[in-house]
This record gives sequence, structure tokens and C-alpha cells, in this order.
Amino acid sequence: MDAVDSPLTGIDAGGVADVADVGDVAKFAELLRELKGRTDRSYAALAARSGVSGSALHRYCSGASVPGDYEVIARFGKVCGAGREELLELHRRWVLADAERKRAVSRASTAVSRAPAAAVSATPAVSRAETDGESDTEPGVEPEPGPGVEPGPGAAAGAAARPPARRRPLIAGLLLTALTAAATAVVLLGDALGLRGGSGGSSDGRLLLSSRCPVVVSMGQSDACVHELQSLLARAGGELDVDGAFGPVTQMRVVVFQLRSGLTPNGSVDERTKRALYETEGKPLDTWTPERVARRIREVFTEDPERAVGIADCASYLDPLYTLPNTNATRNWGVFQLYDGTLRTLDGTREQALDPDWNIRAAHRLWARTHDFSAWKSCDRAYRAGTKGAEGAKGTKGAEGAKRR
Repeated sequence: MDAVDSPLTGIDAGGVADVADVGDVAKFAELLRELKGRTDRSYAALAARSGVSGSALHRYCSGASVPGDYEVIARFGKVCGAGREELLELHRRWVLADAERKRAVSRASTAVSRAPAAAVSATPAVSRAETDGESDTEPGVEPEPGPGVEPGPGAAAGAAARPPARRRPLIAGLLLTALTAAATAVVLLGDALGLRGGSGGSSDGRLLLSSRCPVVVSMGQSDACVHELQSLLARAGGELDVDGAFGPVTQMRVVVFQLRSGLTPNGSVDERTKRALYETEGKPLDTWTPERVARRIREVFTEDPERAVGIADCASYLDPLYTLPNTNATRNWGVFQLYDGTLRTLDGTREQALDPDWNIRAAHRLWARTHDFSAWKSCDRAYRAGTKGAEGAKGTKGAEGAKRR
């Protein structure tokens, strides 16, 4: 279903937020426009092939909105002929732009929630005599009794005999704020002096645990800390470039490492993940090569082996540890990108989905339900389009050869 703009919140019903055309959102939109510029298709034609409305696609390309689901963007990139590296870069930019989208939504929600409190705190303290005969509310707005105040005929008479009830919660709130600030200062000071066992403490030569690295290493970071992280992931058997830039591939390897280490697989490298990386033994990220994956797919999908290999290559580049996030806190896993919900219907787990043999056989079970590749519509469409293009090119070359002869 196409996303529809909500006039109340500025957030699409499909999870899309209207954001300013700055920073990561602008870079994301720039790449979308670059990809569109390669084709001679209109927004409407590209949108139809990407599963989104033409107006929504135009907003994405202009930087007015960011889609909450990467799958839409992946389909758009493939329709525009993006290669593997370009799709990875597209995913990296979407992650950063989506993070900016979420920050914008959070800032808006915080501003709305703070507005009433700010209005109360900005009200000057006045005596009851000064406000006699005046309404505390604007015309047309019904006043609400404050906490601990019972409205009634005797309320005004009793008010003079005791301190204003409104000031006691205010004083308590100020005291609580002061105590919270003091506690925060103590914690920060302890971190700075190495009193806690976290990243600010003794690191024993382990860079990620030293004060030179942030408490959480995450997507978009580019420095020596990320280089160290990538080196540890490679030591654990992960296939990735050790270039010091935290991009989508690094995040995928982190997610799988966390899952296989019994940690929360969120892709952000906190202290527990750092320690597990240094302390791990063996190669938890070791897996099959793309060649072995393709060979096993052909063995399982005897009905249509080349098409199955093409769809898996589209979905995961034949990478058994490939994983992509969805907007509802779920993920797609492994060779055939099995969704968390699909895994439940197959009585499978995320760990099993990362086993290439199990993933391939599970995908064949899905195929057997309908005897087609409808579970992978976008990749099947891309595969068929590529096959037709190749056949057309062969036909053209054959005709030209016949003319020369």
C-alpha cells in the first residue's frame, strides 16, 4: 500500500517523516536522483516497478521525505540498474537518512510534550488579589482542577489558610532535577577518572575499550576505532573490507556476531559486544563461499536452478550472513532473505536462517507451496527483466551477424 501523508503529524501513514533537505537526507536524495537520471523512465513508471506511488517516489528523490522501509529503495535501485556496490552505498545512505528522520520525529514529539510544561513554568507568580475576577484560561477552554485540588464552593475560602498547592510540586520537581543532575555528574566524573569498568577504565591495550573510542561504535563512524572493530570481525571469520568506515556490511557482520554470541543483535557495538569480540575464540562468522551457495541452490532447486540462483543473488548476493532491517524491528536473514514472520511459519529461528543449507531448503519449501517465486516478487521481476534483456541482446547480435554474412 502506498504511503499517505498525514496532515496532522507530517509523518506518512507508512512510516515516512517529512524532513528538511539537509545533511544525510540530502545525500540520500542526491543518490536517488542520480540513479533515476540513468533511466528514461518517468517517476510514475519507476514507482510502479518499485511498489510505491509516483508522488511518494518524487518526495524521496527531492529530499522531502525518507521511506521507513529500505525494501522500497532496494527495488528502486535495482530497477534503475544499480550494481552491488551501489546498492550497498544506497543502503548506507538510507540508514543515515532514516536516523535523521527518527531524530526529527523525536525532536518534534519532545517539543510538543514540553510545550505545556514550559507554558506553566513561564507563568509569573501573582497574588490571589491580582487575579480576582480573572479567568485562568483562554475563552472557550474549560479549566481543569490541578492535582490535589477539589473544586467547590469552599475551595476559595480554604485557599487562604494554606500555601498554594501548585508551588509544592514545583519545588519537589526542582529538587528532583537537581539530584538527577548531581547523580549524572558523579557518573560522568567516574567515567573520566576510570572508576567504572566501562570504556573509560583500564583497557589493557584493547583500543575499543579505551577512552579513545566512544561508548557505542555505530553506523556512520569512520576512524581507528572502526578499523579495530573490522579487524576483530575479520579475525572472527567475517568477510568485509577493513577500511575504517562503518557501513552496511560492517553492521551486518556485527549483527550476526551479536546473534551468535547471545547478545542483542542491534548492529551497535556497545561494551558487551566489544568485550565479546576480544574474548571470542574460533570463527563464528565463518560461512560458505558464494560459489558453494550457488552449487547447493542448484542441487535443491532442480525444477528451475538458474532462476533460483539469480533470485538469491538479487536478494543477498549469495552471502549466507546477509541481513537487512525492517521498520518494525524485524529483519530479513540469509541467502534468500527470510523475514522473521516467515521464519515462524517455517518453524525456524534466526540462527537457522544463517545456516545456508537450512535457508536454501526452507526457501524451497516456500517455493513448493505455489511452485513459483512469488515470495520474492521484486527479485523475480528483476531476474525476468534481465533474462529478457540478455535474450534481446543475443537476438540483435545474431541479426547483425547474419547481415554481415
